[in-house]
Amino acid sequence: MSYNYLTNQTIINREAKEHVARGYIEAFVHTFFRYHPWQKGNRHESMFALGRSERRKGFSKEELEKLTSVMAAEIVGNGYTRQELQKGLSSGYQYVDLSYKPKYLYLCGAPSTSKNQLIRRLKINGKLGLIINASELDMISGAMRQKCGHHDDVFHAAFHHEPVSTDYKIDDQIICAEAPHLALSFTGTPNQLAFFIPSLDNGLYSRFAILTAESRWKYRSAAPIKGKEDYDTFFKKLSGEVLDMFLFLQQSPTEVTLSDSQWEEHTAYFSQLLDEVACEKADAPGSIVLRAALIVARIACSTFVVS
Repeated sequence: MSYNYLTNQTIINREAKEHVARGYIEAFVHTFFRYHPWQKGNRHESMFALGRSERRKGFSKEELEKLTSVMAAEIVGNGYTRQELQKGLSSGYQYVDLSYKPKYLYLCGAPSTSKNQLIRRLKINGKLGLIINASELDMISGAMRQKCGHHDDVFHAAFHHEPVSTDYKIDDQIICAEAPHLALSFTGTPNQLAFFIPSLDNGLYSRFAILTAESRWKYRSAAPIKGKEDYDTFFKKLSGEVLDMFLFLQQSPTEVTLSDSQWEEHTAYFSQLLDEVACEKADAPGSIVLRAALIVARIACSTFVVS
């Protein structure tokens, strides 16, 4: 009786482990095809790529067999045999060079970073871009005044997607981001802003869209509001919507432009604004107007995509 119990228990445990493993494999497949959508006519290439991805994830040959069974249940038929499926997965699995180490992409960068590391991130991320958020403007101001900082020129160039590069002996090569995509989002006090941008002449002020708000000193109860979701839940849902939009645009590149009438209105408004500041006989106000025109066009296109 004891032996039979142990045997049955072992069988149950093994089946449970197989169920967990199969669930993990199905999740892996789901994630893979989320970023590499299945397209008609490329099934061989897809299976080859799936096999390579599985090997890089460290899957065993036994797990390769389980993956084959999972995929067979999904796509075998309509002229596609299990043998073809197995051949494609096995070929990709065996093809991988295990010495290859992928470079991970970090969408959100740290406010406190060196100039060299910032350029390195921009180069690796390419068109994906980099976002730096800071709830305290002093976090980035302090880093910029460090010996390894001085990011001003990187911020200047990235605004227009112009190349930025660095060449240090320790790297033994020139690191160049050909077309950097960088988004900066900071909050702070007026005093912190003056410390971050001490002068209008260095070009930083004209590259930022600055929103000011007056403090309203009114105490709000910290007690939870019944019937309403908390902020953590709310922003998690919101971030999920943003992620969905991002993945959609990654898979479906979209170009947005203004209509002819909108361009005419845009040109007329900023031409008039530029004429008004030209009388100040200084370069900074003119630069602010010209870059504000570009910022407005970018916001208009982004708003259209989000809506």
